[in-house]
Amino acid sequence: MHLRLWGHASALALQQQRHRDAIAAAEAGRATSVCRRDPLLRSLAAARLAGVQANAGERRSALRNLDVATRAYHRADPARPRPTWAGFYDQSELSGLSALTMARIGEHEQAEAHLHRTLSCLRPEYTRNRLYYGAHLALAQLHQHDVEQACSTAASVLPSASGDSLSGRTRRLFATFTRELSATAPGALRTSQWTDQFTSTQGGHP
Repeated sequence: MHLRLWGHASALALQQQRHRDAIAAAEAGRATSVCRRDPLLRSLAAARLAGVQANAGERRSALRNLDVATRAYHRADPARPRPTWAGFYDQSELSGLSALTMARIGEHEQAEAHLHRTLSCLRPEYTRNRLYYGAHLALAQLHQHDVEQACSTAASVLPSASGDSLSGRTRRLFATFTRELSATAPGALRTSQWTDQFTSTQGGHP
């Protein structure tokens, strides 16, 4: 329970751009007794800490904790009893968190590779996660200046009908993608096609 609470505290601080508080909360989560006992939960805490550190510009610390997360994950016993709330954490989620860390430190090619792994083994019922990580994949490709592939990826995961549900974080990612695409390829046909598609699914509001 303490690990879960520290995770929420770190996420809230990160949303509010309080990087020091976000890191402190994530470090407290990793230091909980359950992380010392269970490599899987230690992996989750370390992966989250890596992402927070990457967001704060602490590249070396982020990569170190990402390595801790990966090694701990492979030592974990998947059959060990755990809290129900931790059931989401598997190889797909570790790859997803790794991708976010890599993107935040500017390693977009590695981020893309992690995201392909995430999407290839993501559980079918995790529809919102598929949209979320798909949007991140499109951004990773755009940051490598692959405009055509980025637009194809974004179009493939965007809900097709106006009014279809997008979570707040995924909607913000698509809005970011749209702005960055316009800045990268302002006069491209693909840019206008994507902008029209995104706007139509959002009820006329990009």
